[in-house]
Amino acid sequence: MTLDAVVAGNRLLHYLALMLVFGSSVFLWKIAAPGLRVQIDRRLMLAARMAALLTALAGLPLQAGEIVGSWQAAVDPAVLWKLLSTAIGQTWLFRVLLALLLLAVGMLRQPGRLRGVAISAGVLLASLALSGHAAMDQGLRGFLHGVNHAAHLLCGGAWLGSLLPVLLCLRLLADPVAGGDASLTLRRFSSAGHAAVAGVLLSGAINTMLVLGRWPTDWSSPYQLLLSLKILLTAAMVALAILNRYVFVPRMKSAAPAAIDALRRSTLMEICLGMAVLALVSVFGMLEPV
Repeated sequence: MTLDAVVAGNRLLHYLALMLVFGSSVFLWKIAAPGLRVQIDRRLMLAARMAALLTALAGLPLQAGEIVGSWQAAVDPAVLWKLLSTAIGQTWLFRVLLALLLLAVGMLRQPGRLRGVAISAGVLLASLALSGHAAMDQGLRGFLHGVNHAAHLLCGGAWLGSLLPVLLCLRLLADPVAGGDASLTLRRFSSAGHAAVAGVLLSGAINTMLVLGRWPTDWSSPYQLLLSLKILLTAAMVALAILNRYVFVPRMKSAAPAAIDALRRSTLMEICLGMAVLALVSVFGMLEPV
């Protein structure tokens, strides 16, 4: 396996872990009925928080190897120490500390734990805007680009990260005790999801204009080709979200079992498409944006 493939794989796992923690914690904190929070929370989160920390830790060695162009640099103390003194290293250290904070907050048993997890995960997710293409601009344009990219990450995390707890809610609909809370939670999510989807589309369009200055129509460029595929997959996710909200959810009253099955399949497809989008981002985020 090549070094670039490992770097891209680590980026993908980091994105997935952070978006799951952020989206799920926001879902449980703001959307889920109180009676469901413990049931859903205990099935999620710990593994994702650990994955977020481990992939963050791996970031600096992998980046060192990528810069030097060899696996040896990834474990060379002299190279790592030198990189640690740069802006790249300082950003990495800041993000590792945030990942440790996220892990620690998640282990608390206080009433405000979910809020703490959502906020710390959100800050860690938004901090991805400190590196990559959004960090290439300077001055006011650079600041606005970073803010917009952070908003794109947070909206994407709120959308994609909520879909797994949505699946768990669908499973609980048949439960005689938790079914009512699950139904209420799904109705709340159907309304709240509009904001996340709209935020992804608007901030994504702005990001494209800030990075390229135009739509990605030159498919001879690997960056523009992968970005175009991302836009296409995101459009498919939006279509599924609209289908879920305006076709399957209204049918749950009159044809519950069939509508629930259709909604479950559609949500699974949405998750798969979201993972494919993140895989593309993990790759073209390493390419020159031309």
